[in-house]
Amino acid sequence: MARVLTAIVLLPILMGALWIAPPIVFVGMVGGALLLGLREFHHLAGVEPKDRWLGMGVVGALVGAFFLGRLDWVAAILGLGVVLEFLQTLWRQRQQEDHRGALSGLSVRLTAVLYLGLLGGFLSALRVIESEVPSLSAKLLTFFFLVVFAGDTGAYYTGRALGRHKLAPRISPGKTWEGVAGGLVGNLLAVLIARGTFFPELPLLEALPLALLMGVLGVTGDLCESMIKRGARAK
Repeated sequence: MARVLTAIVLLPILMGALWIAPPIVFVGMVGGALLLGLREFHHLAGVEPKDRWLGMGVVGALVGAFFLGRLDWVAAILGLGVVLEFLQTLWRQRQQEDHRGALSGLSVRLTAVLYLGLLGGFLSALRVIESEVPSLSAKLLTFFFLVVFAGDTGAYYTGRALGRHKLAPRISPGKTWEGVAGGLVGNLLAVLIARGTFFPELPLLEALPLALLMGVLGVTGDLCESMIKRGARAK
């Protein structure tokens, strides 16, 4: 029920940002969500607050580069971010005798930037693409969120009703193979719904395999997040 109520509240806002508001509104929402995710990642990893600001700046710069369509800036921002993270680590370590935590801390902060800033930044890039197809960016992003939502909903309710065989009990005890199957069915149904409603240009031969791939990656991503949380003793 909580999932349904959340969708009822958030979906109209999301759809308004995609179909009515100028692109900067959606990109601002993406940037805010990524910064909140980065904050949570830092918290789970035990990154000290004084070491978080650089990563937040790099993530914000990446979102801006994607929004401006300057993909050539992305590599430059990442390269500069790596150099600055090394310099920050060196500055923090300069007066310490034990440097065994330097590598792990540096790796965590760089992984957070790549995971959230680089991957999440592509949502901004999608919002500003130009095409002869009317409202293509809004259609692609709506398709993306619809596939994700349908897969998540199908997996949850199928798992609750039919789930018997655990997928990865030591990482995420609630996930089952039956739930995965239900989620994939939901992914495929989302393609048909999108094609029949707001995205008539959607090619089924490409969209159906893409939806299945998104479903598999979604399950994998959920398991990776559960693994990170369990490693941080957060669940």
